[in-house]
Parts: sequence; structure tokens; C-alpha cells
Amino acid sequence: MKKYKRTVILLIIIALALSFGCGPREEPEARDPVDEDPRVVVPSPEDMLVAAEDWKEEYPLIYESFIRTSRMQDNKVEDSSLGGLHPIDYLKKYPNIITLYEGMGFSKEYYIARGHYYALEDVINTSRPKPGASCLACKTSEYEKLYVEHGDDLFARDFQKTSQEISHSISCYNCHRNEPADGEIQITSPHFALGIEKLETTPKAGTQACAQCHVEYYLDPETREVILPWDNGIGVDEIESFFDERDYYDWEHPRTGTPLIKVQHPEFEMYTGSIHDQMGVSCADCHMPRVEENGQEYKSHWAKSPLKTVEESCGRCHGADNEGLIAQVQEGQREIESLQVQVSDMLVKLIADFGVALEEQELDDDTIDQLRSLHRKSQYRWDFVFVENSTGFHDYDKARETLESAKEYAREALNILEAQ
Repeated sequence: MKKYKRTVILLIIIALALSFGCGPREEPEARDPVDEDPRVVVPSPEDMLVAAEDWKEEYPLIYESFIRTSRMQDNKVEDSSLGGLHPIDYLKKYPNIITLYEGMGFSKEYYIARGHYYALEDVINTSRPKPGASCLACKTSEYEKLYVEHGDDLFARDFQKTSQEISHSISCYNCHRNEPADGEIQITSPHFALGIEKLETTPKAGTQACAQCHVEYYLDPETREVILPWDNGIGVDEIESFFDERDYYDWEHPRTGTPLIKVQHPEFEMYTGSIHDQMGVSCADCHMPRVEENGQEYKSHWAKSPLKTVEESCGRCHGADNEGLIAQVQEGQREIESLQVQVSDMLVKLIADFGVALEEQELDDDTIDQLRSLHRKSQYRWDFVFVENSTGFHDYDKARETLESAKEYAREALNILEAQ
């Protein structure tokens, strides 16, 4: 339990330092470090208010906006380019990934993520293997409760058994614990509480709320603990070097034998350093803007694409041409998606040609090692952009540069194979 105690202490310190109001882009006032606020202490498990319904009467508009993450109330199919109503099957939309992810679960089942309302339901129902209860880390408001009760043993506990002990998906508790009154952000994810120590600068509170989960991570092969690979930095190359230094890989491709990394959802890593980030805009400013309803202004908790609330999310800074803003965003996203498809086509050919060459024993050991290295580098970079849920918008330049780099590595490998 030593690690847990250390984490709880860190959680309290961070919560004290980063308390902030609901207003967008407002920095918290400086606080005397001695002036400790007892509200940020981790509640005992029996006192944790983990259900969103616990705050329904006190904050009805915020509650109703949060429930919209179910995206079922519209009773219609929404524009898929703005975030659709029902799960989208990526295997049908992007058939190349059946080849790219061959040998692991994502080649068998891969749906686009639905709203926070469905987080627990979807992780339980997916047929992909769950190596431990740590797979619940960002799917339920009860994860901290489980951590308090089980300590580090939680990570490797049986997933199915543990999931039967809880009943709530993501809720107010994940970002506020028992104190949502002032909109204060409290870090409840153990992995992010440790990961934030590795960062050079402290993100804005509205970004931290999302970065607790919307990050690249991996599970420790032995303990199943969620680890954020940020020891060398949070850039694409720095995270790659972290894995390379540890000879880490998630699976070997069955046709090429390449030890590959399966990137998760690095929204925070992609957004950090972007023009919006540099201007002090937090994730919550765009994804959870202040809105007005029936004459009452409140902070929306319908965490979704800013294009659904473009006037509030974008217009306050960019002006009133909402249609023009949407068109501009989608034009950039189409460019990135097209580049993603180009790179995936090259990777499919690389896997096919490399596999044939291995079967025919035409390659020496040095060439095989070189090709596997290039395959790993290219697919890692393609995956970093593909699974990042903004289709490049969080930082078009970074997404474009990453995909162009992936293309170069794939082209180099194909040229080697062609010369054999």
C-alpha cells in the first residue's frame, strides 16, 4: 500500500494547487500553501458520491448536459462527421486495419468510442481480451474506490469479477470527487497523478480533467498497472524512445514478426504545444463550453466535438462565421484522413511483401532486422495519428509531420524489398 499512500498524497497536493472555477480560460488565484482545503481529501469508499444522479437536483442543467453523452435523446442519426449516434465499425470503415492489427484483438473488433455515458458498458461488452482490472481505470467513477480497497493488487485482479462489483460509468466524481460546487478539478486517476510529475510544465486544470484518460499508455507486463510512457517527454519520438529503451512491444505481427506498439488515444500528447494550447485554451474550454439555456448560463458537460456547439466553443474567439469554421476544420481533417489512408495502403503492401520474402527465405538477418525496425517506426507513427480522436485537428502540423515521417519509413522499407 506504500504506492497508494504516495499517490493519495500527490492527489491532494495537485488538487490543492490546481483548484479553479468554472469560467473558461481563467487561472486560479494564488493560494497560500499552508491554507489547506479539507475538501480535497480522498473520501472513504462508503462516502464517495460516484453516481451522476447524486447531483441531479442541485445541478439540473449540468446533469442533463452530461446525460447527453448518451447521444440517444436526439432520437435521430447524427452527422457522423461531427460524432455519430451509434458505434461506427472501424473494420468496415478502414479495412486496412484488419491487416495492420493482424494478430491482436483490434483486428477482430474495433468500434469508435461512444460518449462517457457508455464507457463502462462498452468496455465490459467488448470481446477484446482484458488482462486485468486496470482496464477499468478510465471507464468508471468507482475506480478510485476500488483502488482504495485493493491497492496495487487491483491492477491484475480478474476483470470480469471486478466489473461485477461496480455499476457506474464515468460521472462527476472522476473530475470533482465529492465537491463539484466550485468546478474544482481533482485528479482521481492514479496513473495521471504519477505521470504529471514527469511533465515539464503543469497543464491547465481544464486540460488535466481530460488528460486523466485521453492519453497514450501501456500496461506493465507483470503488474498490469497503467503506465504513462513520458519519462523522455510526451512527443511522438520521445514516447517511441521510451518503448525502444525497454524493448517493449504489445504484439508481434504474425506475417512479419515485427514487434509492434499499439498506440491508445494520445489526445493530450497531440494537443500539447498546439496553437490553441500555446494561447492558453484548455480542452474543457472547447469540448465543454459555457452555454445558455432558458436564460441560465452554465458549463456544459456534454463532452463532445466542439463543432456541435461551434458558436460557444469556437465563435467567441473566431467570430460568427460558424459554417465557415466548420468547413475549415473539416477540410483539414479530410487532408489528414487522406494521408492516413495513403500510409495505411503502404503499410499493407509492406506487410504483404515482407511476409512473402520471409516465406521464401530471401532475406538475411541484418535486412530482416532493418525491415522490422522500419515497419515498427512507420506503423507506430501512423497509429499515433489514426487513434487520436481529432483527425489531426488538435495539431494539424504535428499530425501531418508524423504521417509524413511514417510514409518515409514505409517507403524506405518497400525500396529495400524491391531491391532484393
